Amino acid sequence: MKKRVLTGDRATGSSYVIGAYIGTLKNRLELQDEYDTFIFSADYHSLTTDLDDSKKLAKNAIELVKTQISIGIDPEKVTFYRQSKVPATFELHVILSMMTQMAELERQPALKEKLAQGKKLTYGLMGYPVLMAADILVVDSDLVPVAKDQEAHVEMASDLAKIFNRKFGKTIKVPAGLIGEVVIGLDGKGKSGKSTGGIFFSDSTEEVRKKVMSMYTDPNRIKATDPGTVDDNPVFIYHDYFNPNVEEVNDLKERYTKGTVGDVEVKEKLFRAVEAFLEPIREKKSEIDALGDDHILDILKKGEDKVNPVAEAVLDRVRGAMGF
Repeated sequence: MKKRVLTGDRATGSSYVIGAYIGTLKNRLELQDEYDTFIFSADYHSLTTDLDDSKKLAKNAIELVKTQISIGIDPEKVTFYRQSKVPATFELHVILSMMTQMAELERQPALKEKLAQGKKLTYGLMGYPVLMAADILVVDSDLVPVAKDQEAHVEMASDLAKIFNRKFGKTIKVPAGLIGEVVIGLDGKGKSGKSTGGIFFSDSTEEVRKKVMSMYTDPNRIKATDPGTVDDNPVFIYHDYFNPNVEEVNDLKERYTKGTVGDVEVKEKLFRAVEAFLEPIREKKSEIDALGDDHILDILKKGEDKVNPVAEAVLDRVRGAMGF
């Protein structure tokens, strides 16, 4: 029997930034043949920050599935589903919340990040990691591919599984994380993400060009003849991720550090590389769009029919171990 991968995304936007490909989507693509892969739309998680936009979440979930299929994730190999359609998740969430220390929640890096962005501290936002732990544990996950900024959430899920097993006997599978990189933002500050901006899979050619040509570079480099810094330079970070022409990238780096190439040439070549990456994905996305949203809804419903018996079986084990 194949081991199981579980991962998912909040439905807070209708497209991914391409940085998400490096952080998590690439791992999904590469693991789909080796693992029994479950990918869910975290629609209820989205309410922690997008409650007022709740009517958009269903459509966003559909669009995110379309993008994943466009990059090569195969719905015949992978189980797509919506978090809100798996009731066992929420009962397990309640049980796990009873063994979660407030101090653990208060020091979660993602919570501090959201509060720094001006988000209001609600019960749901504080308890986000516990609901995520329930998502992970309710389907007997073995491996959880996430970007580095979500690593603490996987660790909490593992810790809660261990706490439960110590109290009630070995009942819940303890998952491991597969940690992807967090890609820097185009402005050189923070991460590239749905809420913080970046180049989106849904961006047009002109939008991609505009974003690439306005990217942050070495602030100390005034003229093209000034030697520049390649390390921590977003333009070169994106070259390393998305430009497969290693010889070209190395040449640009060498000339940049010597002051013999301008930002315009460096960015123009990055634009071409990103466009070459995006163009076949755009074409595939157009084909999927032509099939209509009902096609994706059928995929999601089929996945939910598969996931719910798995989740109910895990919840039955939990109830039984606790004496309910």
